[in-house]
Amino acid sequence: MTDDAANVPALPRDLVRALDHLGSLERGELEERYGVAPSLFAQFGLFPLTAPDEGAPLWTRENPFGEVSITRGVAVNDAGKAALTRYPSGGLPRLFLVDLASEVLAAHRRGDQHPEVIDLGHTLTRYTTERLGLRKGSRNRAVLDQITATARATITLTTTGTDARTGRRKAIAWDAPKVADQYELWLPEQDALEGFEPSITLSPAFVKLVLEGQRVPVRRDLLAQLAGKPMAFDVMLWLGGITYWLQRAGKPEAFFEWPYLFATFTHDYKRLDNFVTKWSAALTDAMHYYPEGRVEIVKGARGRPGGLRVQRSALLIEPRKGD
Repeated sequence: MTDDAANVPALPRDLVRALDHLGSLERGELEERYGVAPSLFAQFGLFPLTAPDEGAPLWTRENPFGEVSITRGVAVNDAGKAALTRYPSGGLPRLFLVDLASEVLAAHRRGDQHPEVIDLGHTLTRYTTERLGLRKGSRNRAVLDQITATARATITLTTTGTDARTGRRKAIAWDAPKVADQYELWLPEQDALEGFEPSITLSPAFVKLVLEGQRVPVRRDLLAQLAGKPMAFDVMLWLGGITYWLQRAGKPEAFFEWPYLFATFTHDYKRLDNFVTKWSAALTDAMHYYPEGRVEIVKGARGRPGGLRVQRSALLIEPRKGD
């Protein structure tokens, strides 16, 4: 190394990230590595972390906004008969929805005539490794089950409110946009068939949610690394949403108390302290992929609960114009 080279100051980290992002754009890698998630999915987890009891007619949990419930859908089994799907759970449905949302937006920007029809590729193995970014050797059966379960499930949000005219309490229920109206999927042990083009036709409401609703830019490749750790996946998606909001709002930081996070995130913990331990571990996992994130765990003091302070940070991906 020459003396002149030794005296050259190191490039700022944000500039290095910007140059890397620009290089990705020039190489045409943007749609593979980067994507979007509807902010609804980044605000709180909609899916169970682990598989619920298949004998239960309904899976439900409370959050600060009311209750979230999932009803299993009906699909065609390997014998060609109608059967109930499993409950969507774990990291796969989370990753699948990010993939679908990203592909809808990409198709819309290309001017495709039918952005609601998403090509899934000729083989399940290729979709699993190349599109979802999972490691080779991932269980295709599990992937297919969760794709089908996610596409067919109905997610219902319920709450109560006060009627402005009468002053009486009222019940409110609405379904989150159902993912798919139709699909043609692979069979897990079947090779590619001549002329068979697996695809999923998304519901108009889901497409509208992606194209007209609030969106959060994400790194699909990093989320794929957390597919086996669904709480860390939720933490990463949530952090991406918070840092994106801080950047757009021009705010320096935001603080979230543990009781709020306990109520918001999808989990199976009955006690706050157990949740905090698990959430903190999930944060550590997520921060391995987001070292630029400025996050601080704050201890409680004088009767005030602790929580998490998130400061405005370098984004994992700079938003495009219009995002």
